[in-house]
Amino acid sequence: MIERGGALMTWTPTIQSCDSYLGDRTGKYEFRAVRYRAAADWLTASGLNNDMTLVDVGAGMTELDYCLRAEYGWRGRYIPVDGGIDGVNLNDWTPPREAHFFVALEIIEHLSNWRDLIERMQEKALIGVVMSTPNPRTTDVIGMDPTHVVEVFSKDLEPYAFQVSEQTFYGGVLSDGEPDALFATWRHRPE
Repeated sequence: MIERGGALMTWTPTIQSCDSYLGDRTGKYEFRAVRYRAAADWLTASGLNNDMTLVDVGAGMTELDYCLRAEYGWRGRYIPVDGGIDGVNLNDWTPPREAHFFVALEIIEHLSNWRDLIERMQEKALIGVVMSTPNPRTTDVIGMDPTHVVEVFSKDLEPYAFQVSEQTFYGGVLSDGEPDALFATWRHRPE
């Protein structure tokens, strides 16, 4: 449920609503690529190679795949998961398989059930999980997008053992020049 202008609205992740949402996005790839490159740098530093599988949760226009292949030369298995592909609701989604890495860039702020998604990704990740979300310390997360339903603070990710850093992924436009995103990484620690 989303409250806008006193009215309670529900955004449902159907193929049509996801297509409409993505159609409303503005800006060029180069602007968004800052977060893809941050993820790609962490993934490669964590051992991503051409024999591995990566699941892109909330894949949108699959630009992470483009970044990994065109800029990093990666040729592994890329699995996109997105409401625009098959209407999946990520609040309820459970990964059907293990993968070396799960990536969820700019998605958890859209989910009322984001904690469960994190736990499910961690359960299925063979190596790690990387995420980003707008930084509520510096940015009006709810006000920046009508589909944002929750603010996720750095301290909210601590129980999941994420390493969290503040980054500037939106050019600092919405945060008066301060870091406008949280970049969170988690590596599976074998028992």
